[in-house]
Amino acid sequence: MLLDEQTNRSVIDGMRAIGIVLVICFHVTIGLATLLESDSIQGYVDTLPSVINIMWQALGSEVIFLFSGFLLSYLLMRELLRSGSIDVRDFYLRRLSRIIPLYLIALALYSLVRDFSPLEFLLNLLFVSQIFDATTIVPVGWSLEVLVQSYLLLPFVVLLFLRSNHPIRFCSAAIAGFLAIRYFAFAADPASYTTPIYALFAGTDTTEVQDKAYYLLIYRATPFLLGFLVAYLVVHKDEMLRAVFERPGMTPLLLLLSLLTVVGSGFLPVQDSQSRLYAWSGDQFWLWFWTLQRFIFSIGIALFALCTWYGKSPLIEPLLKVSQWRVWARISHNIYSIYLFHPVFLIPSAALAFRTIEKEQVMPIHLFEVFATIVLATLFATLFGGVVTRFVELPAQGWIRKRFGA
Repeated sequence: MLLDEQTNRSVIDGMRAIGIVLVICFHVTIGLATLLESDSIQGYVDTLPSVINIMWQALGSEVIFLFSGFLLSYLLMRELLRSGSIDVRDFYLRRLSRIIPLYLIALALYSLVRDFSPLEFLLNLLFVSQIFDATTIVPVGWSLEVLVQSYLLLPFVVLLFLRSNHPIRFCSAAIAGFLAIRYFAFAADPASYTTPIYALFAGTDTTEVQDKAYYLLIYRATPFLLGFLVAYLVVHKDEMLRAVFERPGMTPLLLLLSLLTVVGSGFLPVQDSQSRLYAWSGDQFWLWFWTLQRFIFSIGIALFALCTWYGKSPLIEPLLKVSQWRVWARISHNIYSIYLFHPVFLIPSAALAFRTIEKEQVMPIHLFEVFATIVLATLFATLFGGVVTRFVELPAQGWIRKRFGA
């Protein structure tokens, strides 16, 4: 099986690590923009080269959701093949035993600086604060809610799809259905897609539709379903995939297609008010952009992963070597704690990079200072994550699984 090979597991570590680094890049980039007056933001935008346009777009969570859906679907399918059934209770125990201990610590930490009611605290504990439009205490708590809700549904989704006559068609139809939900939600509220994205970075309030499309599982389900689809192909159509990638020239072609898809969906200069993109595009373009961008980006990432797993080309070798760098495994293995606690390190990292704690002294912002902030925040979060993973997360997991396991 695919993940029995260390090289393939390294690819997943690399992709997950890149996902969390993209999350930090976005939070740093947007965080710096919030420090500036609206008339200074264009100068900041001009400072950052177009090659890093993706840092302005919150696509790191898409990578994390995609590979969460893939890994857990893969494991559930393997269990179903091995034993003929899925132990749902054990699945829930393993997922929640990892999530709850650090999440409780994060709730306690961020509660010190957030205002909320007892009811809102309860809704956060139940991972449903966004559903009820309540305060989300942990800054990245919305994504934990999306993940937990998807975990609760995933075993049944896997069983439902696999017991259908056509799992690929069934899953594809579900993806199309969730994309349709996004489309009609945006189409019903023109302000949600006609407001230029750069205006949001300058302080324009997001619409209710934009918020729901970002925070709620019903609008963010497609990467999980795509992860299931990739897992199904890997587990049940392995020979077919190998035959496809063994065809002459197929690997370079699919690799190029994956890169074009990622670049075309993730590197548009949406942050630049002076970009030709806004002069050339109309309202319908932006309606489809808000509907499809995340899904198209996820397709590119999924295809890239398949190329590295199955590809038969010298082009793949450098990618595999890069994926085996130890830094990716270090970040990937601590991804949950990094995700939860990296917001704590953003301001200290920026203070060190800019050598000031005065907001007025931040301008002009230089590219080096932005990257220094990202590197420092990633470093501090990874070091802290390693400590809490070793001394809190793993011991708590062991105790919970021993105490409540079968």
